[in-house]
Amino acid sequence: MSVAEGSQTRLAYVMETQAGVIPATPSWKTMRYVSETLTLDKQTSVPDEIRADRNVTDIVDVGRSVTGSINTLLSYGTFDDFLSALLCSDWSTNVLKNGIAQKTMAFEKTFELGATDAFTRYRGCRINTLDLSLSAKQFVTANWGVMGIGSPAPDTAIITGATYDAPTTSPVLNAALNIGSLSMTGITATPKIQQMSLRINNNVYANDVIGAYEADSHGLGRFEVTGSITTLFENADLYQAILNHTDLALSLTIGAASGSKYTLELPKIKGMNGGPVVGGNGRAVLIEMPFQAKYDATSAASMKITRAVA
Repeated sequence: MSVAEGSQTRLAYVMETQAGVIPATPSWKTMRYVSETLTLDKQTSVPDEIRADRNVTDIVDVGRSVTGSINTLLSYGTFDDFLSALLCSDWSTNVLKNGIAQKTMAFEKTFELGATDAFTRYRGCRINTLDLSLSAKQFVTANWGVMGIGSPAPDTAIITGATYDAPTTSPVLNAALNIGSLSMTGITATPKIQQMSLRINNNVYANDVIGAYEADSHGLGRFEVTGSITTLFENADLYQAILNHTDLALSLTIGAASGSKYTLELPKIKGMNGGPVVGGNGRAVLIEMPFQAKYDATSAASMKITRAVA
Protein backbone atom coordinates (compact mmCIF):
# COMPACT_ATOMS: atom_id res chain seq x y z
CA MET A 1 0.00 0.00 0.00
CA SER A 2 1.35 3.45 -0.95
CA VAL A 3 1.85 6.07 1.74
CA ALA A 4 1.08 9.69 0.86
CA GLU A 5 4.22 11.82 0.69
CA GLY A 6 4.21 15.49 1.62
CA SER A 7 6.54 16.38 -1.25
CA GLN A 8 4.04 14.90 -3.74
CA THR A 9 0.92 16.60 -2.39
CA ARG A 10 -0.78 19.17 -4.60
CA LEU A 11 -2.66 22.09 -3.07
CA ALA A 12 -4.90 24.12 -5.37
CA TYR A 13 -7.60 26.75 -5.05
CA VAL A 14 -10.42 28.31 -7.06
CA MET A 15 -12.44 31.46 -6.35
CA GLU A 16 -16.12 30.84 -5.65
CA THR A 17 -18.90 32.89 -7.26
CA GLN A 18 -21.34 31.74 -4.57
CA ALA A 19 -20.02 31.38 -1.03
CA GLY A 20 -19.69 27.73 -0.05
CA VAL A 21 -20.32 26.34 -3.56
CA ILE A 22 -17.37 24.84 -5.46
CA PRO A 23 -17.72 25.73 -9.18
CA ALA A 24 -19.15 22.89 -11.29
CA THR A 25 -16.08 22.71 -13.56
CA PRO A 26 -13.40 24.41 -11.48
CA SER A 27 -10.25 25.88 -12.99
CA TRP A 28 -7.97 25.11 -10.08
CA LYS A 29 -4.81 27.17 -9.58
CA THR A 30 -1.95 25.05 -8.26
CA MET A 31 -0.35 26.71 -5.26
CA ARG A 32 3.23 27.29 -4.22
CA TYR A 33 3.45 26.59 -0.52
CA VAL A 34 5.78 25.37 2.23
CA SER A 35 3.31 23.66 4.56
CA GLU A 36 -0.38 23.72 5.44
CA THR A 37 -2.74 22.70 8.21
CA LEU A 38 -6.13 22.93 6.47
CA THR A 39 -8.52 20.51 8.08
CA LEU A 40 -12.18 19.85 8.82
CA ASP A 41 -12.50 20.67 12.50
CA LYS A 42 -14.99 18.29 14.10
CA GLN A 43 -16.61 19.95 17.11
CA THR A 44 -17.69 17.61 19.88
CA SER A 45 -19.36 17.99 23.26
CA VAL A 46 -19.56 15.67 26.25
CA PRO A 47 -22.84 15.75 28.26
CA ASP A 48 -22.16 16.65 31.88
CA GLU A 49 -24.46 13.93 33.20
CA ILE A 50 -23.84 12.14 36.48
CA ARG A 51 -23.62 8.35 36.58
CA ALA A 52 -23.19 6.34 39.74
CA ASP A 53 -20.36 4.38 38.08
CA ARG A 54 -18.57 7.66 37.03
CA ASN A 55 -18.53 6.83 33.31
CA VAL A 56 -19.00 9.22 30.38
CA THR A 57 -22.51 8.76 28.99
CA ASP A 58 -21.85 9.94 25.43
CA ILE A 59 -19.64 12.01 23.10
CA VAL A 60 -21.75 14.05 20.70
CA ASP A 61 -20.70 15.38 17.29
CA VAL A 62 -22.25 18.88 17.26
CA GLY A 63 -20.70 20.69 14.30
CA ARG A 64 -18.04 21.11 11.65
CA SER A 65 -15.90 23.95 10.35
CA VAL A 66 -12.77 24.39 8.26
CA THR A 67 -9.71 25.87 9.95
CA GLY A 68 -5.99 26.02 9.36
CA SER A 69 -3.17 27.94 7.75
CA ILE A 70 -1.16 27.91 4.53
CA ASN A 71 2.49 28.82 4.98
CA THR A 72 4.15 30.32 1.91
CA LEU A 73 7.12 32.33 0.65
CA LEU A 74 6.20 35.59 -1.03
CA SER A 75 6.65 35.83 -4.82
CA TYR A 76 5.28 38.30 -7.33
CA GLY A 77 1.91 37.53 -8.93
CA THR A 78 1.40 34.32 -6.97
CA PHE A 79 -0.97 35.50 -4.25
CA ASP A 80 -2.92 38.37 -5.84
CA ASP A 81 -6.20 36.47 -5.37
CA PHE A 82 -5.29 35.86 -1.73
CA LEU A 83 -4.50 39.55 -1.19
CA SER A 84 -7.83 40.49 -2.77
CA ALA A 85 -9.68 38.04 -0.51
CA LEU A 86 -7.73 39.24 2.52
CA LEU A 87 -8.45 42.93 1.89
CA CYS A 88 -12.05 42.14 0.86
CA SER A 89 -11.70 44.25 -2.26
CA ASP A 90 -10.93 44.10 -5.99
CA TRP A 91 -7.77 45.24 -7.71
CA SER A 92 -8.47 48.51 -9.53
CA THR A 93 -5.80 49.75 -11.96
CA ASN A 94 -3.31 47.61 -10.00
CA VAL A 95 -4.29 49.17 -6.67
CA LEU A 96 -5.91 47.30 -3.80
CA LYS A 97 -7.39 48.91 -0.66
CA ASN A 98 -9.15 47.27 2.25
CA GLY A 99 -12.91 47.11 1.76
CA ILE A 100 -16.04 45.12 2.55
CA ALA A 101 -16.46 42.74 -0.43
CA GLN A 102 -17.35 39.17 0.49
CA LYS A 103 -14.79 36.88 -1.18
CA THR A 104 -14.55 33.12 -0.74
CA MET A 105 -12.56 30.32 -2.31
CA ALA A 106 -12.38 26.55 -2.33
CA PHE A 107 -9.27 24.45 -1.77
CA GLU A 108 -8.36 20.96 -2.93
CA LYS A 109 -5.57 18.70 -1.69
CA THR A 110 -4.47 15.84 -3.95
CA PHE A 111 -2.65 12.95 -2.25
CA GLU A 112 -0.64 10.66 -4.52
CA LEU A 113 -1.47 7.08 -3.50
CA GLY A 114 -0.51 5.09 -6.57
CA ALA A 115 -3.37 3.59 -8.55
CA THR A 116 -6.08 5.56 -6.74
CA ASP A 117 -5.39 9.05 -5.42
CA ALA A 118 -7.27 10.79 -2.61
CA PHE A 119 -8.82 14.24 -2.85
CA THR A 120 -10.02 16.41 0.02
CA ARG A 121 -11.84 19.67 -0.66
CA TYR A 122 -12.79 22.66 1.49
CA ARG A 123 -15.49 25.13 0.53
CA GLY A 124 -16.61 28.58 1.60
CA CYS A 125 -13.10 29.54 2.73
CA ARG A 126 -12.12 33.07 3.69
CA ILE A 127 -8.63 34.44 4.16
CA ASN A 128 -8.99 35.64 7.73
CA THR A 129 -5.41 36.60 8.55
CA LEU A 130 -2.00 37.19 7.03
CA ASP A 131 1.26 37.12 8.96
CA LEU A 132 3.99 38.73 6.88
CA SER A 133 7.56 38.59 8.13
CA LEU A 134 10.68 40.33 6.81
CA SER A 135 14.07 39.68 8.39
CA ALA A 136 17.50 40.73 7.14
CA LYS A 137 19.02 38.14 4.75
CA GLN A 138 15.90 35.91 4.91
CA PHE A 139 13.05 35.00 2.57
CA VAL A 140 9.84 36.98 3.03
CA THR A 141 7.30 34.63 4.58
CA ALA A 142 3.53 35.01 4.14
CA ASN A 143 1.37 32.77 6.30
CA TRP A 144 -2.37 32.82 5.59
CA GLY A 145 -5.04 31.94 8.15
CA VAL A 146 -8.15 30.28 6.66
CA MET A 147 -11.73 29.84 7.92
CA GLY A 148 -14.21 27.80 5.89
CA ILE A 149 -17.74 26.45 6.02
CA GLY A 150 -17.34 22.76 5.27
CA SER A 151 -15.71 19.87 3.48
CA PRO A 152 -17.41 17.29 1.21
CA ALA A 153 -16.61 13.62 1.73
CA PRO A 154 -13.13 12.62 0.48
CA ASP A 155 -13.08 11.61 -3.18
CA THR A 156 -10.96 9.32 -5.37
CA ALA A 157 -11.17 11.37 -8.58
CA ILE A 158 -11.03 14.94 -9.78
CA ILE A 159 -14.27 16.87 -10.28
CA THR A 160 -15.48 16.11 -13.80
CA GLY A 161 -14.24 18.81 -16.17
CA ALA A 162 -11.78 20.30 -13.69
CA THR A 163 -8.53 21.79 -14.97
CA TYR A 164 -5.31 22.65 -13.15
CA ASP A 165 -3.19 25.70 -13.95
CA ALA A 166 0.53 25.34 -13.37
CA PRO A 167 2.00 27.29 -10.43
CA THR A 168 3.74 30.61 -11.04
CA THR A 169 7.50 30.64 -11.57
CA SER A 170 8.39 34.14 -10.32
CA PRO A 171 11.37 34.19 -7.92
CA VAL A 172 10.93 33.92 -4.17
CA LEU A 173 11.49 37.35 -2.62
CA ASN A 174 13.94 38.07 0.17
CA ALA A 175 14.41 40.98 2.54
CA ALA A 176 17.99 41.67 1.42
CA LEU A 177 18.16 42.07 -2.37
CA ASN A 178 14.46 42.58 -3.12
CA ILE A 179 13.58 45.60 -0.97
CA GLY A 180 13.40 48.49 -3.42
CA SER A 181 12.56 51.19 -0.90
CA LEU A 182 11.38 51.41 2.67
CA SER A 183 10.34 54.73 4.11
CA MET A 184 8.74 56.06 7.26
CA THR A 185 7.33 59.55 7.29
CA GLY A 186 6.45 61.60 10.34
CA ILE A 187 10.06 61.63 11.58
CA THR A 188 13.19 63.33 10.28
CA ALA A 189 14.83 60.24 8.73
CA THR A 190 13.72 56.65 8.09
CA PRO A 191 15.42 54.37 10.63
CA LYS A 192 17.41 51.33 9.54
CA ILE A 193 15.12 48.36 10.05
CA GLN A 194 16.46 44.91 10.95
CA GLN A 195 13.14 43.12 11.13
CA MET A 196 9.50 43.82 10.42
CA SER A 197 6.40 41.75 11.03
CA LEU A 198 2.89 42.56 9.92
CA ARG A 199 -0.40 40.95 10.90
CA ILE A 200 -3.62 41.64 9.01
CA ASN A 201 -6.78 40.35 10.67
CA ASN A 202 -10.34 40.39 9.32
CA ASN A 203 -11.73 39.02 12.60
CA VAL A 204 -14.02 36.67 10.66
CA TYR A 205 -16.73 35.03 12.76
CA ALA A 206 -19.16 32.19 12.14
CA ASN A 207 -22.93 32.69 11.97
CA ASP A 208 -24.28 29.49 13.52
CA VAL A 209 -28.00 28.69 13.38
CA ILE A 210 -30.23 26.02 14.91
CA GLY A 211 -30.78 23.02 12.65
CA ALA A 212 -27.51 23.44 10.73
CA TYR A 213 -24.44 21.27 11.20
CA GLU A 214 -22.12 23.79 9.55
CA ALA A 215 -21.99 27.56 9.86
CA ASP A 216 -24.72 29.29 7.88
CA SER A 217 -22.23 31.94 6.80
CA HIS A 218 -19.29 34.01 7.97
CA GLY A 219 -19.26 37.66 8.99
CA LEU A 220 -16.50 40.22 8.68
CA GLY A 221 -15.28 41.86 11.85
CA ARG A 222 -13.14 44.95 12.12
CA PHE A 223 -10.17 45.17 9.75
CA GLU A 224 -7.05 45.42 11.89
CA VAL A 225 -3.41 45.83 10.87
CA THR A 226 -0.78 45.48 13.56
CA GLY A 227 2.92 44.79 13.50
CA SER A 228 6.34 45.43 14.89
CA ILE A 229 9.61 46.88 13.60
CA THR A 230 13.06 46.48 15.07
CA THR A 231 15.42 49.33 14.20
CA LEU A 232 18.97 50.35 14.89
CA PHE A 233 19.16 53.22 17.40
CA GLU A 234 20.91 56.05 15.56
CA ASN A 235 19.03 59.01 17.06
CA ALA A 236 16.06 59.74 19.29
CA ASP A 237 13.59 60.67 16.50
CA LEU A 238 11.59 57.43 16.50
CA TYR A 239 11.60 57.21 20.28
CA GLN A 240 10.31 60.79 20.52
CA ALA A 241 7.57 59.97 17.98
CA ILE A 242 6.48 57.03 20.13
CA LEU A 243 6.36 59.23 23.24
CA ASN A 244 4.47 61.99 21.40
CA HIS A 245 2.02 59.48 19.88
CA THR A 246 2.80 60.99 16.48
CA ASP A 247 1.05 59.89 13.30
CA LEU A 248 3.57 57.96 11.21
CA ALA A 249 3.35 56.40 7.76
CA LEU A 250 5.10 53.27 6.54
CA SER A 251 5.77 52.35 2.91
CA LEU A 252 7.61 49.30 1.56
CA THR A 253 8.40 48.35 -2.04
CA ILE A 254 9.42 44.76 -2.66
CA GLY A 255 10.15 42.83 -5.83
CA ALA A 256 12.88 41.32 -8.00
CA ALA A 257 12.31 43.14 -11.31
CA SER A 258 10.97 46.45 -12.57
CA GLY A 259 7.25 46.20 -13.25
CA SER A 260 6.99 43.15 -11.01
CA LYS A 261 7.05 44.77 -7.59
CA TYR A 262 4.56 45.57 -4.85
CA THR A 263 4.37 48.73 -2.78
CA LEU A 264 2.68 48.17 0.55
CA GLU A 265 1.50 51.33 2.29
CA LEU A 266 0.16 52.00 5.78
CA PRO A 267 -0.63 55.72 5.48
CA LYS A 268 -1.28 56.22 9.20
CA ILE A 269 0.20 54.19 12.04
CA LYS A 270 0.80 54.79 15.71
CA GLY A 271 3.84 53.53 17.58
CA MET A 272 2.23 51.77 20.53
CA ASN A 273 5.31 51.42 22.71
CA GLY A 274 9.07 50.97 22.64
CA GLY A 275 12.39 52.60 23.39
CA PRO A 276 16.14 52.01 23.08
CA VAL A 277 17.18 48.69 24.64
CA VAL A 278 20.69 47.39 25.35
CA GLY A 279 20.80 43.66 24.62
CA GLY A 280 24.32 43.11 25.91
CA ASN A 281 27.97 43.27 24.88
CA GLY A 282 28.75 43.03 21.17
CA ARG A 283 25.26 44.09 20.08
CA ALA A 284 23.80 47.26 18.63
CA VAL A 285 21.25 49.19 20.67
CA LEU A 286 17.81 48.55 19.17
CA ILE A 287 14.29 49.94 19.31
CA GLU A 288 11.44 47.48 18.93
CA MET A 289 8.24 49.35 18.15
CA PRO A 290 4.88 47.60 18.01
CA PHE A 291 2.45 49.57 15.87
CA GLN A 292 -1.14 49.62 14.66
CA ALA A 293 -2.61 51.15 11.50
CA LYS A 294 -5.68 53.34 11.46
CA TYR A 295 -7.98 54.82 8.83
CA ASP A 296 -6.52 57.50 6.58
CA ALA A 297 -9.07 59.84 4.99
CA THR A 298 -6.81 60.76 2.05
CA SER A 299 -6.34 57.10 1.04
CA ALA A 300 -9.86 56.16 2.17
CA ALA A 301 -8.35 53.03 3.70
CA SER A 302 -6.09 51.69 6.41
CA MET A 303 -3.93 49.75 3.95
CA LYS A 304 -3.06 50.08 0.29
CA ILE A 305 -1.15 47.70 -2.01
CA THR A 306 0.03 48.68 -5.50
CA ARG A 307 1.31 46.05 -7.94
CA ALA A 308 3.25 46.32 -11.23
CA VAL A 309 5.51 48.92 -9.63
CA ALA A 310 8.65 49.89 -11.55
